[in-house]
Amino acid sequence: MYQAQAAVQPKRIFGHPGDDGSKEEWSIVVALDFGTTYSGYAFWKKDTDPLDITSGKWNTGSKNVLESLKTPTSLLLSKENEVIEFGFEAEKIFKELAEDGSDKEYRFFRQFKMLLHDRKSFNTDMLIEDHQHNPIKALDVFSLSIQYLKDECFELFQKKHINIPNDEILWILTVPAIWDQSAKEFMRKAAEQAEIPSEQLKLALEPEAAAIYVVKGAKTTFGKESVTTVKPGTKIMVADLGGGTAVITVLELNEDKTMKQLHRSFGLAWGGNLINEKIWKIMTNVFGEEIIDEFKKLTSDFLDMESIIELRKRDISTGSKLQLQILPSLADLCKTIKGKGYKQLVTESGYTNVKVRTGKIIFEPDLVEEIFDLTLTKVYTIVEKVLHNQNMKGIKDIILVGGFAHADFIVRQFKEKLSGYNVIIPTDPVLAVLKGAVMFGQDIDIISSRITAHTYGFDAMRHFRDGDLKSKKRKIDNTIYCVDLFEKVVAIGESVDVGKTFEKEVFASSKEMKSMVLKFYQSEIKNPTYVTDPGCQCIGKLSVEMPDLSGGTERSVMVSIKFGETEITVCSVDKTTGKKQETVLDLLGDTK
Repeated sequence: MYQAQAAVQPKRIFGHPGDDGSKEEWSIVVALDFGTTYSGYAFWKKDTDPLDITSGKWNTGSKNVLESLKTPTSLLLSKENEVIEFGFEAEKIFKELAEDGSDKEYRFFRQFKMLLHDRKSFNTDMLIEDHQHNPIKALDVFSLSIQYLKDECFELFQKKHINIPNDEILWILTVPAIWDQSAKEFMRKAAEQAEIPSEQLKLALEPEAAAIYVVKGAKTTFGKESVTTVKPGTKIMVADLGGGTAVITVLELNEDKTMKQLHRSFGLAWGGNLINEKIWKIMTNVFGEEIIDEFKKLTSDFLDMESIIELRKRDISTGSKLQLQILPSLADLCKTIKGKGYKQLVTESGYTNVKVRTGKIIFEPDLVEEIFDLTLTKVYTIVEKVLHNQNMKGIKDIILVGGFAHADFIVRQFKEKLSGYNVIIPTDPVLAVLKGAVMFGQDIDIISSRITAHTYGFDAMRHFRDGDLKSKKRKIDNTIYCVDLFEKVVAIGESVDVGKTFEKEVFASSKEMKSMVLKFYQSEIKNPTYVTDPGCQCIGKLSVEMPDLSGGTERSVMVSIKFGETEITVCSVDKTTGKKQETVLDLLGDTK
């Protein structure tokens, strides 16, 4: 039986008893940018110019723009959950189905990525609803979408006569930097279900990918110089303005051309979609909630209107009006529901800055500014807060990327408010993350260190001490323990070198335990005491088999936890037997 040690001895950490019972070079790098609003893929072949990156092209079905380098993140399935189409074609077919009422025989999903941003916990069985509110496993929807992008890439390989064995392909999947570990693990599981082997898959953080793209030589606009011309030591802020999220991060160029993160990524659901929401809110105020609710049920026309808003908002410049087409179905609803024409409803709405003329509703410049201000103010507040941080002094370059960086209004407002900085816009900001992800795949070690987003640790127990909470006292094998301790591994805000490993020795708490379960936690505070403290959240668990009971409570496991990369990796060694286990941290299972 293990005897309690004197207080002067180093503390020992005990694990909870559980239930009994790369290649260095790749022939080709493929990046999949799975976005909230738009998605796409790109690839690069070894032994070619690193900047010679090929992006997939999509038929838009539009007379105005025939091809696009991104396609809407929209998925159309049959009733049997078989893929019909993805992207532009999925929306086109679905609109046709909706027009003749046969859409009920299908399942349509659109802009579903934000599901992962809003959730606090994840598991592989969580559900998502289609356009008729019928549930399906979210993992299947994400996996089928990734599979479609992958298949499209393979089709392009065939057209270009590229014959590369599947096991020589490195896949890069982009994820928002502000996602927690379980959301990233969910995306990895979805990719694996899409038959992308785990050992051939890396996750790229979106703002980092954008920074890599600009630093490695992307042409820029709106800037006086390219970041590529400056010396090591330059600090770069990246603002990734996507459809779903707006994320800020800061990186510094090292002497060896790598980059280190100086400020943890920060942001929220402040992307370009907030503009759409604000426009719809005004439309609701003008025409009435009942009319807009009924219009949204006219799926085909609603999608058309969303597309119109998406295009118009990106073309808006400072001081200009926003003009939107009034579709005939919306005009008809005004007559049917309120017995008034849409012109009369606009006039009676009380909005002096909303005008109307035949077939169009017009938002005056002051209202346009108010609409954009909702997003711009929130993003700028975060940017300003970071810039005023004592450790961020010396930042000269601010890179704007993402679909929303196309909006002239946003760009010019940033330049006006940040006139003392070099505001850099890649010539193709929509592709900055995608192409940067490919470049990340070319050199996985280009990011040398990252700032931890949380304090990380695991649930532990040790001998009970004076001052410990009485509610945490437990008796096991005649020994009194303090349970639910937060055994910190790394603290929030720490700079951690990529690949750095932290080791912790964990002892058996019972002579009879045949497996040890370690529950991993994250916290918003630097030094939590217990895993039950406010702000602590269980993010996963690790189960280690300990079949040899001969050592009793002297048995221990050395747990190695690797931080700094885009994901947390763990391995363990049973010190009694010497057996090493390449264990996978279960971030999606039952954490109870």
